[in-house]
Amino acid sequence: MRKLIGLILIVIFLSIGIYFFWPRGVISPLVNVKFSEKSLEKYDFDSLAKRQGVGSTIVISEQIDNKKGREISFVSDGKKVSGMLNWDGKYNKPIIIMIRGYAEKEGYYVGSGTWKVADELARAGYATISLDFLGYGNSDNESSDVLEARFHKVIEVLDLIQSVKQLPWVDKNKIGIWAHSNGGQIALSVLEITGEKYPTVLWAPMTNPFPQSLIDTADEGEEKQKATDFVNLFLKYYDGRRYAFENYYEWINAPILIEQGTADSQVKVEWQTEVVNNLQLLNKDVELQIYDGADHNLKGSWDEAVKNDIKWYRIFW
Repeated sequence: MRKLIGLILIVIFLSIGIYFFWPRGVISPLVNVKFSEKSLEKYDFDSLAKRQGVGSTIVISEQIDNKKGREISFVSDGKKVSGMLNWDGKYNKPIIIMIRGYAEKEGYYVGSGTWKVADELARAGYATISLDFLGYGNSDNESSDVLEARFHKVIEVLDLIQSVKQLPWVDKNKIGIWAHSNGGQIALSVLEITGEKYPTVLWAPMTNPFPQSLIDTADEGEEKQKATDFVNLFLKYYDGRRYAFENYYEWINAPILIEQGTADSQVKVEWQTEVVNNLQLLNKDVELQIYDGADHNLKGSWDEAVKNDIKWYRIFW
């Protein structure tokens, strides 16, 4: 009898132990997601302001087919990033960093998205570098995490700027930025993080509030759903305000020209008006040029916009 009671007690204690301490799988959207490890904290604006850019040697290679530019590459966080350089061989050159917007990977080529404007700026006497970003052109692969891939683009620009300063023919006091669409949001982030006075032109910048902008710039279908899911998970573990350019306007010291078409189906004129008003309230040097009937690529006013860009850069150089 005593043995039976003892056996029953052992079974009871084992059952209790198994119930409370045995590892159990949980059906959860967080399975295999590492947001709880705070792996994205290094991309908030305060952390990036401490990091700044890390320069590397820019490798200049062969002429690009059907383009005036030459392919280049540099290193960002240990990965190769490709791009296109326009340079006439002269020294003490002002240089403009060209930041493209969203692009499909299929059919992408080095310099896509910015090469036409880069050619015009080169004719006006400026050197230009159009970067492709990780995952595009001849760059190494980007992160499979859509948020990390998006955030890291800011680091790639920061690292490119520091790499450009190592080129012996560049006038380090004459570095500017030109950006289009989602590249405009990246450019604003770079201006805030660096606090530098890089003269900047933004064509139809994606200035709708974070994190909706991340979702809007994702491709339709699976990629957009993946971006939405990651954003929702991200906001459970991170303070989204620390990653949003619209919360760091005070850090901007650069002069900015924003150009926007009224027939743009992706970016709204009122977004730019709000950004400009907020910056002007802080006494920032910013102008807004609106082109009636121009689309997201400023088609219909493209030539006029490029001429205005050249005229605007010449104010500073």
